[in-house]
Amino acid sequence: MNIETERYDKVFLGRHPILDRQQATIGYELLFQPDPRNRGGMELPKRAAADVVCKTFAELGLPSALANQLAFINVDAAFLLDDAAELLPAQQVVLEIDSQQPFTPQLLQRCRELRTRGYAFCLHWSDESGEGFAAMLDMLSYAKIDANAAMAATYKALSARLRGNGVRMIAAGVGTVEVMQQCAKLGFDLFQGYYFAKPVVIQGRKLDPSQQGIIRIIDLLGHEDADLARIEAAFKGEPALLANLLRLTNSVGVGGGLSSRITSIRSAIIAVGQRQLLRWLQLLLFYQPGKPASRNPLLQLAALRGRLMELTAEAVYPTRKDLHDLAFITGLMSLMPAALGLPMTDILGQIAVAPDARRALSRREGELGLLLELIERYDDNDAVATDGFLHRTGGRLTVSGLGGLLAAAIAWVQQFSAGGA
Repeated sequence: MNIETERYDKVFLGRHPILDRQQATIGYELLFQPDPRNRGGMELPKRAAADVVCKTFAELGLPSALANQLAFINVDAAFLLDDAAELLPAQQVVLEIDSQQPFTPQLLQRCRELRTRGYAFCLHWSDESGEGFAAMLDMLSYAKIDANAAMAATYKALSARLRGNGVRMIAAGVGTVEVMQQCAKLGFDLFQGYYFAKPVVIQGRKLDPSQQGIIRIIDLLGHEDADLARIEAAFKGEPALLANLLRLTNSVGVGGGLSSRITSIRSAIIAVGQRQLLRWLQLLLFYQPGKPASRNPLLQLAALRGRLMELTAEAVYPTRKDLHDLAFITGLMSLMPAALGLPMTDILGQIAVAPDARRALSRREGELGLLLELIERYDDNDAVATDGFLHRTGGRLTVSGLGGLLAAAIAWVQQFSAGGA
């Protein structure tokens, strides 16, 4: 295997979330690609670069970042036959094979060895299957089918062959909630895609009272000369929100510096601080009643984008402290149309936002606009566009550097979800 031309520092890390029927994220399909300027877009496993994939997985800190979530990695025969493949943590990765792959006796024997060592396999069904395909079926933990016109017939045929094996079926390329619901009716266990983040914008939609209350306070906090008395009065008009504020303040102890419990609104606002209070309230707009953070994919994506935007701003503009907090807010707010069902213009009309964030959200202009476009293209797994935006930052951040920030952001979201904050 020749990996001399493959450099870890030029590996692009893409990912697609995989969710269960309860909307909990169980893992990501990770896409390892070489230098994005290679417009061929060949994924590294297809080029047998097992050593590069394993080093990238380890160097970016993905094992700890993903915690209890799985990493689905596309592999081919050359990857599996390479000894470096065993550097991947068996309990955390799922080795995904295309059904068009020729399943030679040598490859099948190697898969059996890896299976005995704890590795799980996923078969990504294509229109045709390779030689020896049937012998692979009893080694599968997952089977993946693309969402297309042939999905129903394919599911029926493949699930019949896998019945009784405990194989979990994944619907891939799910772009809308409607498609997800169709796949669920067919019997799929898992769903892959960003269908939950597609905004369903309804002109003239009215927000419910709780959302209106949160937005009212966010608007008050967004002004530079925020009036504490008005914020306090606004909380008094929202008893449920006030109870949550007091619970939050007393439970976290705000850094452990509190010697007694907080019982007044004003002391709670001061203890939490305007910065953290604003973040907490904005995240509340993504919450769904009765659903924990771990089962709210849009909330997780919004938190991930906000944190990744913040880390990217710190890396690209280290001296611009004023942009760091705004970057988090901008990333979070970029997904509010999906959460609220309102166009961005309506949202910006109700919430006071700093000029830099407003320009980024409405026109993708300025430093924050550049970072937002960078993160959006990265979320779309568009390696070429991502590379272009990285160059526009003056080379202050590399492809692998962005991958490292992603791993750090994922780890932060894991902690955030575990804490239910």
